[in-house]
Amino acid sequence: MHRSTAPRPPTDPRRRRRRPRGRVRLLAALAVLAASVLAAAALSPAGASAAPAADSTVGVDLSAQGAAPNGAGAGFLYGLSQDGSGPADNLLQPLKPTLFRGGGARIDGGGWLGDGYRAGSGYQVRLDSALDQARRVTAAPYHATYHLLVSDVWGADTTQPASTVYPCDNGDCSNWASFIDTLVTDVQASGVNVSYDIWNEPDGTGFWQRGVNSEQYYQMWDTAVREIRRLQPSAQIVGPSYSGYNHGWLDDFLGRTKADGTVPDVVNWHFGDDPAADAADARALLAAHGVSGLPLTINEYLFSQQQNSGYTAWFLDRLAASGVSAAAHAIWTDCCGAGTLDSVLSGGQPTGQWWVYQAYAQLSGKLLSTTGSGGIAVAASADAGAQRAFALIGNNSGQGGSTTVDFTNLSATPYLVGNGAVHVTVRRIPDQTALSAPATVFDGDVTPDGGTLHVPVTLLAGTDAYTVTLTPGNGSTGPVTGTVTVDGNDTAAGDVDHFGYGPNWGVTNGVADMYDSTANWTYTAGASATLYFTGSKVALHAVRDVDQGQMSLAVDGGTPVSVDDYAPSRNASGVVWTSPQLASGAHTLTIINTGGRNPASSGTNIAVDSADISTP
Repeated sequence: MHRSTAPRPPTDPRRRRRRPRGRVRLLAALAVLAASVLAAAALSPAGASAAPAADSTVGVDLSAQGAAPNGAGAGFLYGLSQDGSGPADNLLQPLKPTLFRGGGARIDGGGWLGDGYRAGSGYQVRLDSALDQARRVTAAPYHATYHLLVSDVWGADTTQPASTVYPCDNGDCSNWASFIDTLVTDVQASGVNVSYDIWNEPDGTGFWQRGVNSEQYYQMWDTAVREIRRLQPSAQIVGPSYSGYNHGWLDDFLGRTKADGTVPDVVNWHFGDDPAADAADARALLAAHGVSGLPLTINEYLFSQQQNSGYTAWFLDRLAASGVSAAAHAIWTDCCGAGTLDSVLSGGQPTGQWWVYQAYAQLSGKLLSTTGSGGIAVAASADAGAQRAFALIGNNSGQGGSTTVDFTNLSATPYLVGNGAVHVTVRRIPDQTALSAPATVFDGDVTPDGGTLHVPVTLLAGTDAYTVTLTPGNGSTGPVTGTVTVDGNDTAAGDVDHFGYGPNWGVTNGVADMYDSTANWTYTAGASATLYFTGSKVALHAVRDVDQGQMSLAVDGGTPVSVDDYAPSRNASGVVWTSPQLASGAHTLTIINTGGRNPASSGTNIAVDSADISTP
């Protein structure tokens, strides 16, 4: 990693350097920067009155700190490639996944069933796929759980023929027991740790055609549980994996398996209207049957029409409040080995949904108590060590409008207050295919209203998600400038044209090949900077080198574009991007480190040099 690209601001802000007339050359500024005039109208600056009226208000109680975030929603059903190698680590690691689920569904050969109810090539290719996937994600750096779909290895993936002989047909479970014995023996021989999810959605004709909670179903279930526990007593067994949360079905299942001594180690279901409400009901049923302490999972969630940024964030928010230990994003469009996380990636690039998962992974420290309103939900955390609070805002109504996020009991997090203010960054995650990065819509200091911080968020579309980050105030209540030359002359401090930097940016002086020997840099994914300027066009200068990453650029909160700063040889101050012609006037250029990198690059640093502004 070339440390020479790590920056610091100019040592003498009064120095002069002539530039061609008709253009403005801006040196990357020293200070973390304040809100622009437009943004200051949206959030209450120092001394301003209370927040404007809103269509709805959601609350975050900074004093009600609970458990550490568990990343419950960061799971994927059949999101990996067949051999488990895709997607690449740089697209998977930022999501901090905790659960994967698979069993080789739809792979040619038909599994045990396709081999004539024995272990042949069809069985082996499905098991190999599952074990390859599990081998990758259960090891470092993921340490995720892998739920092996036993019924998929057997062959029940909705493609089985009408003549299929299901387990325990006519009371004969012998072949099914042979399958379970073979599967458990092969899994143990592989050395890969999996949980056994016995039968997928045993309430529908697509996977199980012998009736929900039927006598034959319980024969099949009991046989599998007893064989697995006989051969591998430490094995974790998952079920019943109903296609949706159903109080009556689960009540019957728990009663029967409790009587039979075959209660699973993990109780799970799919989908549901609200995971927090469903989990509360499931716990009540467990208690009623004298079973307690079992983890709950939702192994499939989000119907195809719900897979947008706003709804995904809403479901993740409710999962954070549910106490569910793990959940997996459902597969609809790419079954079953495309490696796209069910189109969370598109063409190998992140979508809006991907950025929602990346934001969800940023919850750290302790979860906070939150309240939603009008289809808006919020999950939030406070991290004293990082001096940071973070919130993810989701929407299940599909409606836009105005929402105020009220962070109450600010005295419980005194580390967030600096210079009498809190630094607030609001980012929008549009529901967009191939999204290079979220757009920063506000970045500046806000003065609390007593013990409450009001953060208005305008939902431009009901399918968008938003994040709010709180860090200590840094005095950025007005424009801050470094060296700025206009038509060859320095401007006075406080000029409208300036860079500003949010948290996790550094500066370095003495970089000989950069403008005024100064660079501003960040290695942190999501770190943002803003260029405030008046003009009609901007060209950004930044470092291109062997260790540089990728950044997104957005003008006036519009659709971001991605810029790859990797180059096989160093160019420290060249133009890396030029905007289209803009209407003459005040504009913002938001710069975000996406955390991504060219496969040839050795790092994810981005380093800003300067900008050229065209004036009329």
